[in-house]
Amino acid sequence: MDRKTEYRIEEALLRLLMWFGAILLLHALFGCASPRSAAGTEDERYAHFVKVIRSQIQEDPLIGIWQGSKGGRPVLLAIILNDEGGREKLKGVILNGAEYAFGYSNGDPWLYVSPLAQRGAYAGTVSHKPLLWAEWYPTRLVLNSLNQFTEYDDFPANVKAAGGKVTTFLRKEPRIVAIDSLQAGGSGFLLWNSPFLVTANHVLGKASKVSARFPDGTVYSAAPVARDARLDLAVLKLDGFTPSADRGLRIHRTSSVAAGETVHAIGYPLGAALSKDPSIVSGQVSATSGLQDAAHQFRLTAPINPGNSGGPILNGRGAVVGVALAVIRQPKIEGVAFGIKIGAYLPLLEKLAYAFPEEHAQEMGAEEVFRACSRDVVFISGK
Repeated sequence: MDRKTEYRIEEALLRLLMWFGAILLLHALFGCASPRSAAGTEDERYAHFVKVIRSQIQEDPLIGIWQGSKGGRPVLLAIILNDEGGREKLKGVILNGAEYAFGYSNGDPWLYVSPLAQRGAYAGTVSHKPLLWAEWYPTRLVLNSLNQFTEYDDFPANVKAAGGKVTTFLRKEPRIVAIDSLQAGGSGFLLWNSPFLVTANHVLGKASKVSARFPDGTVYSAAPVARDARLDLAVLKLDGFTPSADRGLRIHRTSSVAAGETVHAIGYPLGAALSKDPSIVSGQVSATSGLQDAAHQFRLTAPINPGNSGGPILNGRGAVVGVALAVIRQPKIEGVAFGIKIGAYLPLLEKLAYAFPEEHAQEMGAEEVFRACSRDVVFISGK
């Protein structure tokens, strides 16, 4: 090999090293920037995933934001429904990729998994970045409890992944869930002197056919006539029902809730599995705002359960002040329940030209409220 050829080889190698060094420098400057340098952006990203997770939480118990560590560095993982069209049901992304480093950036895919036949078990693939590109290897997840899962990565013997093959993650955000889904059935109630039912939007889900069963056993078909998915509101119309002035629960334009006020929730806890008849629970309004201070919600102490969602929350005069919505379920939390203020439904009802009844001020006990109102609280199911 002559000197000229050797020079060209050396020059090519030098250029290659320069390009490689430039890529590493750019990656160090921009790919692994301190999370504090873009705190606002990361706060917005985190809030976005919290919102997505709360809208999807009923789809799978693994959905959530999880905290773990690998290689001595924290890992903040958001697991959501896979929106990329792949065969796996769930996707996990690393929210603090820049802080974690090892070739990751904020929002990079971390894993893709689907549930197995064994409850609480999942399988799929997990990423490993030896430098700047991702390699994918098999992984298995076991949901030890609603607030903990263990990840088992099947890296080959020649792959030295940061942090090893086994990682335990703990749920970071409380698991706030709507208190039922359509599979279990939900509750709703008839509006005074009308063919309209009020319920929560998530009770309807994607059902194409909905039925409403009254406590006397009468069943009617129902169809949505007004919905607001963002606030979780729904109004249905009964097919073939004849309205009358002695049927239905009363909603007033000025209905409100006050902290410390006694309220009563009527519905079908555990759906049809418990009883075909509605039941009542009582408690107090604990706060006049809801999740993250949502103004259209409130919190209450009444022990509502799956199946109650969409049912009425009434004051001591038998007027509807809210609709049962959701509950926080945690091992060390006895149950923080949420309701939707009935005022949130007023725009929907006004568009339907609903005639609101006059107010009445007669106070009643829980027994009287149940006797007067329970016959118009329906069990809603669909398919």
